[in-house]
Amino acid sequence: MDISVVIPHYNSSDLLLMALNSIDRQTYLPKEVIVVDDCSSPIHKTALLEAEKLTFQFKLIILFQQENKGAPTARNFGISHAGGEYIALLDADDCWVDNKLEQQLSAIGDFDFLYGRYKSFKSEVTQVDLPQSACPIRYFDIFKKNLSPVTLLMKREAFVPFDERLRRCDDFKMSLEALYKGRSIGFLHTDLAYGFKKSVGEGGLTGSLIKMSLSFIHACLLLALEYPRLSFLMIFFIFFELLKFPIRCIKVLLKK
Repeated sequence: MDISVVIPHYNSSDLLLMALNSIDRQTYLPKEVIVVDDCSSPIHKTALLEAEKLTFQFKLIILFQQENKGAPTARNFGISHAGGEYIALLDADDCWVDNKLEQQLSAIGDFDFLYGRYKSFKSEVTQVDLPQSACPIRYFDIFKKNLSPVTLLMKREAFVPFDERLRRCDDFKMSLEALYKGRSIGFLHTDLAYGFKKSVGEGGLTGSLIKMSLSFIHACLLLALEYPRLSFLMIFFIFFELLKFPIRCIKVLLKK
């Protein structure tokens, strides 16, 4: 089964090599890895070209966008150039556990999309050797679970584009839209990926709690407008987001 990996990249060349090495250690190797540079600074573009000279067990393809448009556009652009039967996503500042792809290929079955658990740091990861069975995801599961795009493996033919109007929460909107359009989504209760920063309240796109909350509400409103049958559900999601927001802020402040 051919797998194409798509990585959006923006000024993260210092971490990208760790991401690429985590792919190179996979017990099931992908056919190709497509890095889409989202108009990084010249120094990071130069570092990308240097990375292209390195030797990996997969084909490394680097594509450059002429203006910064955000991760959703970079992902869509990369997927449009992918040739694999399956698509896996990774971010330049995240890594996979060594048997991530092997686990998912064993468990994906009839699912179109398969997610797994994401940990903020490698020290939190518990890696398993035996294949696990996946459970189906419903609308409320998408709201409750952290369906991180860096854990996603999907069938190429089932791809639903990321909304390029969003800079954040595009993955949340895509999952809901995919479910609405009849795609089957599964979740593997094992740790598949990890990062190097806290998911909320620290650096990167998820650094601002206010921006994240507003983006979530924006995504819900777009879904309600585009799919009226989801309107009541989106109102419910927005209501609970407004309840959770102050609690989330308090938790972050207490950790400082």
